[in-house]
Amino acid sequence: MEIVSVKLVMFKQKTIHEEGEYCSYCPALGAFHVMTSFEKLLAYMQDRLERDLAGRIHYRNLKNRGWEVSENSAKPPTFADEELVKRTEESFEVKIKEPIIVELYAELTPPRDPYSHLFPHENS
Repeated sequence: MEIVSVKLVMFKQKTIHEEGEYCSYCPALGAFHVMTSFEKLLAYMQDRLERDLAGRIHYRNLKNRGWEVSENSAKPPTFADEELVKRTEESFEVKIKEPIIVELYAELTPPRDPYSHLFPHENS
């Protein structure tokens, strides 16, 4: 199986969010989040990557972000580290003093709709 990787920026910042002060943004996924620990945040972003990869055929979100996707492949857009930090600062509207760049890896599994359990099927 193919392994897919994306980079994200994590940083600690006092926020107005009740969820915590640990922040992250991944431009390849268009995902940003705030949580109470880096560990929880990393687990959330890993899960998001895996869900988005699973739904790569069913939803356009990855294609809309510049990915090349098919039944058997998923190629994310790549960003230089400086661009990652710049986009993260723009998303959170802050200047990041100590950015931590993390690379997430996920195995490319056969496509499936990761949200199908949330919506009743018309044919049921």
